[in-house]
Amino acid sequence: MTAASFVDVRNLRRVFDVSKPWLNRVLEGGDLEYLKAVDGVTFDIRKGETFALVGESGSGKTTVARMVVGLLPPTSGEVVIDGVPMAGARHAQARQRLRRRIQMIFQDPYASLNPRFRVDAIVAEPIRAFDLIQGERQIMDRVGELLGLVGLHADDGKKFPHEFSGGQRQRIAIARALASNAEFIVCDEPTSALDVSVQAQILNLLKDLQKTLGISLLFVSHNLAVVDYMASEIAVMCRGHIVEQAPRDLLFRSPQHPYTKALLDAAPVPDPKVERGRAPRALRGEIPSPLTPPSGCVFHTRCPIVGEECRRVVPALRALASGQLVACHKV
Repeated sequence: MTAASFVDVRNLRRVFDVSKPWLNRVLEGGDLEYLKAVDGVTFDIRKGETFALVGESGSGKTTVARMVVGLLPPTSGEVVIDGVPMAGARHAQARQRLRRRIQMIFQDPYASLNPRFRVDAIVAEPIRAFDLIQGERQIMDRVGELLGLVGLHADDGKKFPHEFSGGQRQRIAIARALASNAEFIVCDEPTSALDVSVQAQILNLLKDLQKTLGISLLFVSHNLAVVDYMASEIAVMCRGHIVEQAPRDLLFRSPQHPYTKALLDAAPVPDPKVERGRAPRALRGEIPSPLTPPSGCVFHTRCPIVGEECRRVVPALRALASGQLVACHKV
């Protein structure tokens, strides 16, 4: 763990057993099948920084996020937050104290709030779970402060989640994440289920709260425009691997990996000289099955500059003179 990093992720790997049940394999035939969702992911997050994981669906972003907060145990590798390993019996007490400082905002605001609880009970749950405030009156006062902090009214605490819009529900989820005085929040595509205008409100809210409270964020998204607005450091994931990592401005100004360039090309860009803006350029080639991944580079079946070495050897993530980290034989 580097001296300046708050979250340190090293060689994180997760393999899922997706085999048929034993009896089905005996009667119908078939072998054990394993899916490598994440394979050797390494990065660190500094205090007060927003680090983004970006990539297409199935690239392993959410799996990494869930392993970082401890919702999913890694097959191998380690996550260390503020010097405390997130796995292993030796550090159980230190990890229990750390739990209060870590929260997660989920993708779907319609599913992440208990419909049977009133909003004040939802937001107060972390306060009660970690025994942060004594007295029901004091707890409700704090809940009112948190609702006000995210742009809602204290009286909204008496309502149920179904009485709110999607953007308001996500504000409630943010208030719940802040209730435990969290210092590190994992945002798993927190705006993808919302309308564009509401997305902007939630993103601005997160940026304002980060500036005010000094929170560190791990931001997971497939939307490059959102990542460009939110993140200071970006890692691009493809099939469970980080293929490029760089500061935001450098990544968007000078992408190096063919996959990063393909993601940027896939996003339509408004252009006043063209009637409908620039048309997105689709990748050619076949998307490999995650159960039978190709040898060599994970992107070589769709790469426009593929070579023979790409088909045989997995490229290591190496540093360029520009400061970018790139896993590509051709760069």
